Amino acid sequence: MRILLVRHADAVSESTGLPDENRYLTPAGRQQVRGLCALLAESGLELGAVVTSPLVRAVQTAELLVRWLDWSGSVEASQCLAPAGASVRAAAEWLTRRAEPLAGATLAAVGHEPSISRLAELLAEPSGVTVPSLHKAEAVLIEDGALSWRLEPA
Repeated sequence: MRILLVRHADAVSESTGLPDENRYLTPAGRQQVRGLCALLAESGLELGAVVTSPLVRAVQTAELLVRWLDWSGSVEASQCLAPAGASVRAAAEWLTRRAEPLAGATLAAVGHEPSISRLAELLAEPSGVTVPSLHKAEAVLIEDGALSWRLEPA
């Protein structure tokens, strides 16, 4: 089972006229995703499903991943990955159930800090790894209960 966890890319700041859930990617954030996709393409990952937090910046990050990795599937939004969504443990269990039927393909999940690094720790719990906070547009691959690698665009 392979789960790729991705923190959303750089987004505009929250303001009185723009609530947190509506924050969208900056041009620099879009470049971050492009850089991450270049690294992911080199890794040879085969996507089997893509899920994301329903917040705009996460959805945009997921849509760019799908586009730039030339994957033809759809993006599924889930409240489990939202900052105020399900507990991190419930989200980890949901991701595990969602990834099981993918037969070796990778489930990509886009979310937010602090929960995305905590998800990585829970999914890699058998190996007892500590996962420091992910930077924006950084990804970690959890493979069969172990942290395989981290990728961050330059």
